[in-house]
Amino acid sequence: MMNREYIPKSPLGIAIIYILLGSVWVLFSDSMIEQIFKDIKIITALSIAKGWFFILCTGWLLYRLIKQSQKTLMTQNIALEVLGEERLASEEELRQQLDELLSREEEIRRQNLVLVSLNETALGLMNRLNSNELLRDIVVSAAKLINTPHGYVCLIDEEQGVCRRLIGTGAYEGETGRLDKLTDGLVGEVYRIGEIKMVDDYSTWEKRFTDPYFDNMHCTVQVPFKSEGKVFGTLGLSFAEPERKFTVSELDLLTRFAELASIALDNANLFTTYKNELIERRQTQKALQISQANYRAIFDAASDGIIVHDAATGEIIDSNQKVEELYGCSREEMISRGLDRLGNQQLPYSGDDALEWTRRAAVGKSQLFEWMIQRKNGESIWVEINLKNAEIAGRQCILSVIRDIRRRKRREIELHKIQSNNQALINAIPDNMFLIRCDGIIMDCKINCPHLYYLCSDEIIGESVFQVFQPNLAEQTMNAIVEAITRGKLQIYEFQMTKEQNQYYFEARIVPSGDEEVLAIVRDVTDRRQIEEKLAYLSHHDAMTGLYNRAYFEEEMRRMGAIRNVAAGIIICDLDGLKLVNDTLGHSMGDEVLKAVADVLKKAFRPKDLIARIGGDEFAILLPSNSRSAFKIACSRIHKLIEEYNGNRPIVPLSLSIGFAVTKETPTDMNALYKEADNYMYREKLQRHQSNKHTIVQALMSALEVRDFIAGGHGERMKELIVSLANAAGLPKQRREDLRLFAQYHDLGKVGISDEILFKPCPLTTEEFTIMKQHSEIGYRIAQATPDLEPISEWILKHHERWDGTGYPLGIEGDEIPVECRILSIVDSYDAMTNDRPQRKAMSHEAAIAELRKCAGSQFDPHLVELFIQLLD
Repeated sequence: MMNREYIPKSPLGIAIIYILLGSVWVLFSDSMIEQIFKDIKIITALSIAKGWFFILCTGWLLYRLIKQSQKTLMTQNIALEVLGEERLASEEELRQQLDELLSREEEIRRQNLVLVSLNETALGLMNRLNSNELLRDIVVSAAKLINTPHGYVCLIDEEQGVCRRLIGTGAYEGETGRLDKLTDGLVGEVYRIGEIKMVDDYSTWEKRFTDPYFDNMHCTVQVPFKSEGKVFGTLGLSFAEPERKFTVSELDLLTRFAELASIALDNANLFTTYKNELIERRQTQKALQISQANYRAIFDAASDGIIVHDAATGEIIDSNQKVEELYGCSREEMISRGLDRLGNQQLPYSGDDALEWTRRAAVGKSQLFEWMIQRKNGESIWVEINLKNAEIAGRQCILSVIRDIRRRKRREIELHKIQSNNQALINAIPDNMFLIRCDGIIMDCKINCPHLYYLCSDEIIGESVFQVFQPNLAEQTMNAIVEAITRGKLQIYEFQMTKEQNQYYFEARIVPSGDEEVLAIVRDVTDRRQIEEKLAYLSHHDAMTGLYNRAYFEEEMRRMGAIRNVAAGIIICDLDGLKLVNDTLGHSMGDEVLKAVADVLKKAFRPKDLIARIGGDEFAILLPSNSRSAFKIACSRIHKLIEEYNGNRPIVPLSLSIGFAVTKETPTDMNALYKEADNYMYREKLQRHQSNKHTIVQALMSALEVRDFIAGGHGERMKELIVSLANAAGLPKQRREDLRLFAQYHDLGKVGISDEILFKPCPLTTEEFTIMKQHSEIGYRIAQATPDLEPISEWILKHHERWDGTGYPLGIEGDEIPVECRILSIVDSYDAMTNDRPQRKAMSHEAAIAELRKCAGSQFDPHLVELFIQLLD
């Protein structure tokens, strides 16, 4: 049976052995048998056995040949699969980046549309003063915002305990006028809790109404209208499609819309009340003017208090029933009062003021003012007093018409609060606003960006747009004003301005506000424009290197290939050893190497040449030329720049595999041209593969020597001590020589640890120590990549294992740890304790010996510790 160690490893060796054995067997076997044996039967039997033996040997050799070929093919298939997976990963990463960019762009566009729609809706609602029109606009606008035809509005009557459905659209259009109890249905839920309420499937909700048409509604929501924290109505919206649901953003939008609608409804109600009161007052005044002869009947029936004063003295002659109610005094008590006792003496006017008004009224000057009167019980109430001169029974008198305006005062306070809220809302909008007449005169404004205009904000009102804006912008604004008033439609345009060498972009919206004026809203969209430009840049460029990306490169290839009679050439560059750098020094260092390659390529070509990063470590240059000599010069230029870069001794040197192809005929098949250049590049990469990896490893070893913070004799001391201890432990000479190499490069993996951790002057944190422990695995991968260090790679991986099994990275214990690692652990610890480190000062020899004995059996091999102490003694 042949020893397995002497079985040839290659198909050529197997074939040579087969030929030699077969030739010897054929030439000499018969003569040897005839010389040894004389019996013809034995010779015949041996000849037959010889044939079968030759067949067995041939079969065995053929089996080895097939087995070796299968192993070679399997190795090649694995390499091809790894290359394919790397390319697929790169393509997936680019696809994810593009999807993220598209998603962010869509989110920005959707938010802008929502804000614009909400702003336009708010302006439309605030201009509605008719309640019915306002309610219909609320339903239609809300349905449009959420994109559903089904909506309605309910107003609540607390006295009767019902809610009345006033306006309906879609499926609710036929339910106008419907009355429901406040204790029933979804409206009742919202009235009780005072918050928005949503039901995912109304047809299955246990509290739903049993009307058949409700079964067609699925997801529905009720949003409350509030005034002073109290629910006075609701807005209902529904989806008939089972798959439609209200999103969180839609619910938030409806909540904000309901707040605006509540303000608009309060505004319309206050306007209606004030209008009714104004009509009522005018009717009363007209009634007093119709007939003075019947003044007593009107006098007592008037809804306002009336006091008759003598025009000369101011004394009270008469008063009506309403005055008695207002003051809480009888007619006789009122007549006994003087002017000083008719009002509150502190607020807001005194009796002298009242006497002066009476004198003015006596000479025919009507007086209208508000006053605070004092009732008999001491209560003060606000009234409106109208003083008018009149002749009654031939006597000059002053009629004081007193109207209780307590309710109106409350309404005015509420209206002022609403106006303050509206003003606060306008002030919160970060846009500039202008109220402009059709002739270009600015009536009012709110300025947030004063650098847009020629005049200060307090000088703008009353000026023309030509005095406020720059000439081209003023002319554009006037054209938009004319279009908005003439057509009655919103006008939108954008413009840009330069201020202190900075470019600003703005969007202007001109909307009609009456027949003769417009509201202009100017918004700063500089941030949005910059984001759009950045997204456009990222869609064509690689975010890391700033070069063009693969998508843009392929688009340019297709464009150039479609043009007839155009010369073209492609250079393909592949960065050698990127995976080794990423695995050992981390992806941040790999990114720096990629950026360095990008800088080299930018220097090697003109700014207008198309340079792209088309893969993780692949770059391509597309040039409009078919001169092979020009492409060879370009490749030489790249190599020269790489040599200059590597001459500065970077941590990781650059190595590029380069291939190119140029146009041979037209029209150009750009895909075939790219494939040809890629094939040339790949052949060069295969020829340089091992040498490139060796160069990178040598650079990492040099970096270790530069960055090693325990230089200053540490390596030499380690070599001497470790060899002495190995000799005492009985290790053979060859292993002692490997130990010298092990002593020098056991911390090779520290080139992959940041300087902040390596040189930190205080103890490491838990997270930092976790990172520091990775240097064993990093050093192992580096050593595996170079033949010089491959024999000690396993030692580098395990040199921080502990005798009790609590070490890292494998957690092995005792004799499972290679003896070389156990020797290095003792020597390295002793040298570290007796020399200064960034985190602490050196110990004495005696203290270090005591620490070694303390840790023997836990951290160190106890037998080797004793040998080492004997050596030191």
